[in-house]
Amino acid sequence: MSLPLYIESGGASVCKYGEILCGDSLSVSSIGDGKLMVLSDGLGSGVKANILATLTTKIATRLMERGLPLEEVVETLTDTLPECKVRKIAYSTFTLLKVKEDGRVYLAEFDNPPTFFLKKGYISKLNYKDKTIGSRKIREAHVHAEAGDWLVTVSDGEIHAGIGGLLNLGWDWEKIAKFLETQVYEDVSAQKVAQVLVDQARQLYEDRPGDDTTVGVLKIRPKRFGAFMIGPPVRREDDLQVANRFFSLPGRKIISGGTTAGILAKFLGKDVTVDLSTMTNKIPPTGKMEGIDLVTEGVHTVNHTLEILNKIKDIDELSGLRDGASLLAKEFLVADCIHIFLGQAINPAHLNPNLPQEMGFKSRSVQSIASMLKGMGKEIHLEIH
Repeated sequence: MSLPLYIESGGASVCKYGEILCGDSLSVSSIGDGKLMVLSDGLGSGVKANILATLTTKIATRLMERGLPLEEVVETLTDTLPECKVRKIAYSTFTLLKVKEDGRVYLAEFDNPPTFFLKKGYISKLNYKDKTIGSRKIREAHVHAEAGDWLVTVSDGEIHAGIGGLLNLGWDWEKIAKFLETQVYEDVSAQKVAQVLVDQARQLYEDRPGDDTTVGVLKIRPKRFGAFMIGPPVRREDDLQVANRFFSLPGRKIISGGTTAGILAKFLGKDVTVDLSTMTNKIPPTGKMEGIDLVTEGVHTVNHTLEILNKIKDIDELSGLRDGASLLAKEFLVADCIHIFLGQAINPAHLNPNLPQEMGFKSRSVQSIASMLKGMGKEIHLEIH
């Protein structure tokens, strides 16, 4: 049976040269069993454009989250943001992208560049239908997405990059489409693709962007699951039940702590070995056990993992690191849905007054990690035994 789909999102932008605020606005939110992305480009640049674009994304997002039909959303936007009386054009454009976990995609665009839809690494045509709502002409499209598909929406600053400079007519839609086909692959993140596109536009503008430039990316892929267990249950008679539950869950299996490893080694009938090559001055070595994807030391490693999650900005910063805390942080960052088993039995060793004070903070550190991961948009299930 195939895993459920996950909609990974990424976004990046750069201001018009000389401006502090971006005149584009990008909003991403979870809606029930899917994700909603709204990109708006405010008229002009600077503070006024920023306010108009932000208003557009916030209004559209709130109304779409409440399940209002597109007609009502557009009517509200039209009433709230009237046309410029001088130029006779809308104060802000928008693209709405709604993707469900079953693969259904709804797209609506008003005066923004067409969205890029990539299937199996290649641009696939979207069949748009025009709809007039009030005085606005909207392009709509419905499509079914599968794992491996990408949806990329851009403001016109991306399309116009290089115009009158490195590229006489700008970096047009077709050129961006060809470039995207070289950038999307299984292991690259949505955020990385968004940043690459914006960086490329900045280069074409020769580091003096002539317009606000924003990119929003949705990557459709299988959902990544993980189960993490640390500490034995308070009641020893619950060991077997918790172990059974741990192994019944899908995805990667990660454990921390010698007692925890011992319980699961007994359950599996396997041995635990220590990998001294992963030891550092600060982090104890990891272990190896058949049936478990990562085995680390307990409290000390978890506390350092919390420190890592607090300070890094991108998972790429952990590339090549083999210590237990870095590997544990990477597991947490890669997974979309993490089931945490937190055992509350007191380890007598941690009562030793000669040990560092941090050894008594296992529960607090694990719950802090859970809270931080939730803030990143991950689905966290915490069981305390």
